[in-house]
Amino acid sequence: KAAAQATPAGAGGVLVRPRSNAANGPSPQVVSGPSCPTNVATGFAPSDIHGAASSLAQVVVTNVDIGIYNRATCALLSRVSLKSFFGRTNTAETLFDPRVIYDKRTGRFFVTVESRNSGNTDQFQFFAVSTSSAASAFFKYTLLLSQGTFRFCKRALNSFWDYPNVGSNAYRWYVTANDFPATGAASGAALVINKSPTLTGSMTTVSCFAGLPSNIAPPIVLDTSTTATLLSPGSGGGSAIARRDFVVNTAGVGSNDALIARPSFPIPAWTSSAGGVQPNGQRLDALDGRFQSASIQSRGLLWNVHTINQSGFARARLYRLTNASTTVSPAPSLIFTPFTTVKDDIFNPSVATGSGLVNAPIFITATRTVRTIPGPSGNALMLMFSGLNASANGADWAADGIRASAVAIATASGTTCNTSSRLVCRWGDYSSTQVDPLSSGRGLGWNQFNPGPGTTQFNWATASGQVDLNLPFAPAQ
Repeated sequence: KAAAQATPAGAGGVLVRPRSNAANGPSPQVVSGPSCPTNVATGFAPSDIHGAASSLAQVVVTNVDIGIYNRATCALLSRVSLKSFFGRTNTAETLFDPRVIYDKRTGRFFVTVESRNSGNTDQFQFFAVSTSSAASAFFKYTLLLSQGTFRFCKRALNSFWDYPNVGSNAYRWYVTANDFPATGAASGAALVINKSPTLTGSMTTVSCFAGLPSNIAPPIVLDTSTTATLLSPGSGGGSAIARRDFVVNTAGVGSNDALIARPSFPIPAWTSSAGGVQPNGQRLDALDGRFQSASIQSRGLLWNVHTINQSGFARARLYRLTNASTTVSPAPSLIFTPFTTVKDDIFNPSVATGSGLVNAPIFITATRTVRTIPGPSGNALMLMFSGLNASANGADWAADGIRASAVAIATASGTTCNTSSRLVCRWGDYSSTQVDPLSSGRGLGWNQFNPGPGTTQFNWATASGQVDLNLPFAPAQ
């Protein structure tokens, strides 16, 4: 563990409907909301879209821009490059892999982005905190990871810090990453940022915890717990989810937080998917089975979702984990197979649920392709799934069929994008899902939905969307 200082540069209630008198209540009804076009291609693949929203604004980050949109009208308020946003002018430097979350507790957006330099091994982790929920101004910070002979948190000067993921609790911001050495396997690392000073733009303290499992994802902690549980399903396959706990020292500034190794969660064995297949046979990258979004942590429970291989198809597997033990509760997992009459792939998923109350709404954003349906109907589609977070292996999701709402449909199928050595079109390292801060029954999602218009992976489009799950009963207390 190490610590450093980052230099600054410059609650609402849960809305539910009355409980039904029926034993189980009638099935929830889903209403699809408006879809908003968001950031478009900048000649960088993949888009790496990530988004978050307050009651006033939505912030959308992609490679290599940040866009601020009016929440009610989708109107673009500003869109600038990440380099411009963080005041970087070095032409050899690229800022990429952005992330953004909205912290309902403080009414602030938290944005992160990393850098690489084409001429050396210098790397920075940048982060910013909005001054309000309007996202009209930000406090911006620069954290040096490596430069010259100095390094912080990276295992070596020439290792590569990549794939940052973000989370938070009441006291800290969390940024996890993979640290790739020049040779050999990656390990995980985590930056733990003292939150309170960043809300006023003051100098803050950042602690480093290295040597973690790779692909480790931080949580978004919805309750007031001082423990934040990080999860890693591994890479390529496995039968366990590794677990680490960060325990906040509320009397300290971050450097005295504790990292505790916990027993892993045993899960059904899985392997990674070869990718989602479009109608023209071109595959879209489904990655290595990592968690592409932060976990949701509340009331002793954890939720996350990832892409696995199921009989040659990409499928999204959802977990609900009991944090007090190595229990997967109430069932090992739910594998989405909502469209049984067609050969479809479901991948690039992210998940969100509200307060953590049992049977509260849960939402998943994902990409779907269909191999057997030609034309736009089979092309990449942005879907939002909705159900209840206490799913007993999908039973309550399936009461009236898995509820899936189409948000945006691709108009092009990227017919020549598989010419790279990866044999897949780069699609997206991320998608994001959030419960609307105005209503616990509404899910918001952000995803790439088009590998075009055009025929390469460098011409993409992204969107945000929403679905309303109108519950006829209140979540169980």
